[in-house]
Amino acid sequence: RNLLLPDGVPAERQWARFYIKIYRAEGLPRMNTSIMANVKKALIGENKDLVDPYVQVVFAGQKGKTSIQKSSYEPLWNEQIIFTEMFPPLCKRIKIQIRDSDKVNDVAIGTHFIDLRKISNEGDKGK
Repeated sequence: RNLLLPDGVPAERQWARFYIKIYRAEGLPRMNTSIMANVKKALIGENKDLVDPYVQVVFAGQKGKTSIQKSSYEPLWNEQIIFTEMFPPLCKRIKIQIRDSDKVNDVAIGTHFIDLRKISNEGDKGK
């Protein structure tokens, strides 16, 4: 018996692919209206309120991200991020974060966690 595995998780697990489909975002806030935006305008002449959003997904220590949609408040990705992990996974949630791509520093616009226990079925096929 493996003492590192939680109760109820079989010692023999198989590999599985987890597909996360990122479709779109709506109503993103205006960015680059802070003091940092004024500094960037003075230094590199950049003056924009639009965001360059992308989605970053973190699951079981792995990261994936979508393409960057330039200057968009309602980006449409229609992209898929695939993770390979043991099934059932020991990680119980997926972190999804919309970020604004920036030359100086990417900024998080919004973060959401999906609890896998709330979207999966009990038993061997869906635990």
